[in-house]
Amino acid sequence: MTMASYVFPQSSFGLSGKQILGSSFSAEYEVNPFNYLPIKDWGLSLKLGAEFNKSNTSNLYSVSIAKKISKHGFSARYTPEYQSDFLFRNGESIILSDSVQQNLESRFSYKELFGFGYSFDFSPSLTGGFSFRYFSEEFSAESLNPVISDTIYILRETTTEKINTWRGDFGFIFKPYDKLAVSLSSINLFSIGGNGLPENLKPYELKKPQAAQFGVYFTPSKNFGSEFIYETTGGIKAGSETSINLFGGRLTMGLNVYHDKFQQPYVSSIQPYTSFSAGLFDVSVTGLKYFSKRNTNYFFSKFSSEGISGVINNRYSSDKVMLTISFVLNTFKEKEVQLLYVKILRDIYPALADDYIDEPFAKGKVVNLTDKVIVVKPESKISKFNFEPVQSEAVTIMPHDTAEVNFYTITPASYSNNKAEILASDFYLLTGDDESDDQFQKPVLVQGINAWDGNVNRLKYFIKKDISAIGDTAKNILRENKTLLDTIPGMLSNFYKAKVIFNKIVKNLVYASDPRASADYVQFPTQTLKVKGGDCDDLSVLYCALLESIGIETALVDYRTSTDERHVNVLVNTALPPERAYLITGNDKKYFVRADEKGNLETWIFIEATALTDFNKSWEAGASKFQKEAIDNYGIAKGSVFIVDVD
Repeated sequence: MTMASYVFPQSSFGLSGKQILGSSFSAEYEVNPFNYLPIKDWGLSLKLGAEFNKSNTSNLYSVSIAKKISKHGFSARYTPEYQSDFLFRNGESIILSDSVQQNLESRFSYKELFGFGYSFDFSPSLTGGFSFRYFSEEFSAESLNPVISDTIYILRETTTEKINTWRGDFGFIFKPYDKLAVSLSSINLFSIGGNGLPENLKPYELKKPQAAQFGVYFTPSKNFGSEFIYETTGGIKAGSETSINLFGGRLTMGLNVYHDKFQQPYVSSIQPYTSFSAGLFDVSVTGLKYFSKRNTNYFFSKFSSEGISGVINNRYSSDKVMLTISFVLNTFKEKEVQLLYVKILRDIYPALADDYIDEPFAKGKVVNLTDKVIVVKPESKISKFNFEPVQSEAVTIMPHDTAEVNFYTITPASYSNNKAEILASDFYLLTGDDESDDQFQKPVLVQGINAWDGNVNRLKYFIKKDISAIGDTAKNILRENKTLLDTIPGMLSNFYKAKVIFNKIVKNLVYASDPRASADYVQFPTQTLKVKGGDCDDLSVLYCALLESIGIETALVDYRTSTDERHVNVLVNTALPPERAYLITGNDKKYFVRADEKGNLETWIFIEATALTDFNKSWEAGASKFQKEAIDNYGIAKGSVFIVDVD
């Protein structure tokens, strides 16, 4: 047997001949193992051909289909005529009863049945991918088998062996410039299957030489292009093509030449082709001419020593003519709606979290461009803030009508930026699928994680931010005062728990005004404990969080003045019925009666969280302020004093 280096024909061999960077599609994994797809949506290719040494005039060589989804490319091909068949006489013969001599035969059949390809566009200039091809090899041989019975006679038997293998390759194509591309890929990187073949047949298996393929593609103008592919086994493919505009389409003519170490002469074959592209289709005619004499008879000894490694290109392949018909289909729909403008309604305060699920941060105006009713699904995504687009409620728009759409957002739990920044927000319109029908971009101000918009209703987000962590602090305080609390009647439990917790935390806290003037700044409860101080918002949030974490209801009293200055106190639910309020105070101005969800009346007390002395003085200060602002000055009636429940 000859050395393996002499049995490697040119592998980068495609039957269509056209350059892979063209606009037509044909899944030729031999020359394009990285599955580069020059399509935007669907591609379909049919390849018909005829070989000059066969009696039949035409064959369906392959059917290929491809689909591009975003950056992903998928292709598959069925190749019923990618095959080579060999018939050998064994040198043995038998004489039949009619004195006719018949020779015994062996038949070797090599087929590539189908293949698959995948690619991914890492960037507009870099694509990588791989391909898998499935091969079938069948070996059958006739033999003589004497049978001894009453008489001796000879049976003519056929034995068959068959193996199936997968071959896989991968590669990359890189376009550093619009006019230049380079590629690197493998040849027979790996093979799966093919076991079980008897030793005497292994020399006839398809050879699987492992090698690398380097390609250079140069298109200095839209009317001219060339390519050069080199294989480390010594194979070379060189080609060029030129094109002109004709009859509303494009006429292309090109020529490829091939060289390998196995076929002679040095230029083993040429491949001229011409194609015409117009709109969605491309039709090309390709010829293949080998320069060595292609006989119909060969010595078995030579085949036995060398074998073959290519199904459609080997030293026994014959001249061909091919007709390739390719279709490039675009199923992307035309734009149905247009986003006329987007208005930002408010800044983003990350701490307010779910508030932006209930209330939009932006509105847009949409026009229906069609004659049918359209259902629009708005989405938005803020860069560096949202991981995925946030969906909003769908809006139905009548033909050629306009409508307003809302855009919402979600604060990721991991967001922790404490500085305000202007970020780009993308707004999308979807009309029934995952592809955006229109989009718009606008800047939005995202405040720091501790920023607050001044609305007391939204302080609940700060209270509940780290409720589980602050709950450990509250429970530790109650454990320290367990002896006292065990002696308290059950109906006074809430009151005394609120008292011991307040008296404990005020020892380590000081009052400090907001550090920022551009926007209100509210600390989370654990932050206030850590820095040991804060303003009325911070201290009220901390105290509410401590009580809420152990199941005591709280509320906030929002005091507003004509100068827009605000102050916040805390209301604590003692859960005492009003007729038992005397158990904690004989002064009915020191508590406030409210009804629960079932209509039961309960006693609530006022706490001034900034009075960092003790519980009784804070209670006194809170009650006094509420009496003056809410009752004496009619603050509740006038709308300058509000009570906001935390839960």
